Amino acid sequence: MEEIVTGLSYKFARSTRHLIAATIVLAIICTPNRPFATQAIQLSNEGTRVQYHASPKVRVVPNIVYARYGHLALRLDLYLPIGSKTAVPGVIVIRGGGWMVNDRKESAHVAAALAERGVGAASIEYRTAAQAAFPGAVQDVKAAIRWMRANAIRHGISANAIGTLGGSSGAYMALLAGIADDRELEGAGGNNRVSSRVQGIVAMATPTDLSRLDTGGQRVVTQFLHTSLARNPTLWMRASPVNHVRAGGPPILLIHGAADEAVLPEQSSRFAELYRKAGGEVELAMLPKAPHPFWNYMPWFEDTMNRAAAFFHHIAKPVR
Repeated sequence: MEEIVTGLSYKFARSTRHLIAATIVLAIICTPNRPFATQAIQLSNEGTRVQYHASPKVRVVPNIVYARYGHLALRLDLYLPIGSKTAVPGVIVIRGGGWMVNDRKESAHVAAALAERGVGAASIEYRTAAQAAFPGAVQDVKAAIRWMRANAIRHGISANAIGTLGGSSGAYMALLAGIADDRELEGAGGNNRVSSRVQGIVAMATPTDLSRLDTGGQRVVTQFLHTSLARNPTLWMRASPVNHVRAGGPPILLIHGAADEAVLPEQSSRFAELYRKAGGEVELAMLPKAPHPFWNYMPWFEDTMNRAAAFFHHIAKPVR
């Protein structure tokens, strides 16, 4: 669900950007065996794409295998703050892309920004919808959480302050993996005797009720679940985070763009209301004029990373 046009420069004139976006949408629709993702195209009228840059404040440990499924090895890149004298909170960073893109490098700028702010961040790849139907990708997030907890001491991370963060479909995985009490979501990717519980979740522009997405969004979800809402409404309900709200869940920070046309803001506001009623701790930050993929663009990027890092430091305080 994250935007498809990730590489376009915002130096183009507005009319030119719209023409390019329309051309790409047409190409996607007309190309066989490609995900239908027209609702994922949402260019903001202002702002520039944030690019990853190496930071002298961050140490990167790349290409770590965190889960195995037969011959398939899933990898992560770990971004660690340099010079921390105490164990830092750890976060699993999950990129979006309609469950069809697993390039962990696309979240490097997010993971590095969190590390600059004193948070250990692992940008992960996961099995796409083409590789594994639901709950495969969510099981991968669980495996990544278990890996981080099992290796926390080695990397200076607090095993008792681990969270998840994602945008769009990545936020969906961060949220569901963090709140659901469902043994089938654990999977068997590795470190299976280690807890996959999280102490906090940051979900940006997250779909929380899959059945309430628009027609384009539901087409994408159908590819993820390998079945339509009409054919298997029970699975769609089970796969929706809104149906896993319960007492005793971890603190959650929801961030949503008020101008989001791909995943409407009500997906976050409704979830927040239900979570509060269940006794959960949840904060909802609605960003004025921000589009769907705001975390990838200035002027919203810095504020979003500051909010996220502060949240993870906050959840780490009681356990230090």
